[in-house]
Amino acid sequence: MADIFISYSSEDKTRVRAIAETLEHKGWSVWWDRQIPVGQRYDTVIEQELNRAKCVIVIWTQRSVNSEWVKNEASEAAQRNILAPVILENVKIPLAFRRIEAAQLSSWKGEPDHPELEILFSAVESIINGHAITNNTATGDTQSALKAKVVQKKKYIVLTVAVLGAALAVPGFFFFSVQSDPGVIHITGQVKTAAEMPVKGVEVNADGTRFFTTTITNGTYNLTLENYTIGDEVTLTTSNKDFEDKTIAVKINNKEMKVDFVLNPVTR
Repeated sequence: MADIFISYSSEDKTRVRAIAETLEHKGWSVWWDRQIPVGQRYDTVIEQELNRAKCVIVIWTQRSVNSEWVKNEASEAAQRNILAPVILENVKIPLAFRRIEAAQLSSWKGEPDHPELEILFSAVESIINGHAITNNTATGDTQSALKAKVVQKKKYIVLTVAVLGAALAVPGFFFFSVQSDPGVIHITGQVKTAAEMPVKGVEVNADGTRFFTTTITNGTYNLTLENYTIGDEVTLTTSNKDFEDKTIAVKINNKEMKVDFVLNPVTR
């Protein structure tokens, strides 16, 4: 079992080697050179190493942002809160991972005292030691929205505690909550062009968080959200290199919802 699993595009192997060796010099064990033992399945070995790793470093480059393997590995790491992204080139990373602070190593030439390298070391150490990593890359609007949700939930908790206290103080008093508990919301739909042609491979993301999915051959998607409730608002955004991004704000009125997208192709 390695401390660190590095997810990257095989075309970037030479550059990734330098990062792996630097991490090993810091004393961490690293699994990155995907030499698969004879007689074992490629995907099985990778999944085992990914599941065993304490920290996952994803290397974002022009090649890796288009790799389904890399995006799937990054998604798994994000769900486990062990993702430490590295930007190795000036590239627009997939929408689902833009709110996770990344080390900017596009200008790194191998120098051991590069300031962004220290940021990476600090993130890896915190993850391996079980400490949460602060997310600093959200926009002001996103931060405000998240704060509003937190305040709303806090108010609900305070009100519930106050009513419970009153109930305990008055014999025979009882109450019930009229607000639904946060739970699972399913949003499905189809992504297509104005000519009604389904679009495959479009990422559909909710509130810029770890909740995202990708459309299949017929353009349909199935998105599962956790800790949302009836009445909440959610922002759905599409992302695909061949089509313009599109954002739709939706108010959740049912636990099963349908939202379709019509996309315009990118003008070259």
